[in-house]
Amino acid sequence: MRKTILAIAASLIVASPAVAQEMKMPMDHKGHGDMQHMEKMEHKDVAPGTEAEGTGILNSIDADKKQVNVSHDPMPALGWPSMTMDLPVTSKVDLGSLKAGDKIAFKLKLGRDKTYRVIEITPAQ
Repeated sequence: MRKTILAIAASLIVASPAVAQEMKMPMDHKGHGDMQHMEKMEHKDVAPGTEAEGTGILNSIDADKKQVNVSHDPMPALGWPSMTMDLPVTSKVDLGSLKAGDKIAFKLKLGRDKTYRVIEITPAQ
């Protein structure tokens, strides 16, 4: 019985790549840059109050939710690759002078709730 189970398990392991190839599954990692869930990620090794600066493209502004969608360049200080994500904005930030498609520079601050928020945002030079 044990040999039968091992034989079946080995067959499945060996066959998996062939099945994936046969199904022509995309291997380009498309969508991995879309990290809209990251604003809720916990940052256990980072102290609240930690700030980081970034640059990118402003994709959209949701003034009602005080949130922006940004495609940002890598942020080495946070260990973040380039990605697209929704970021909450503090009430002190004026979004009135910005529009979708703008190149921006921004500063994030980690709150006590472990959420990064935009505390400054300006058109990039």
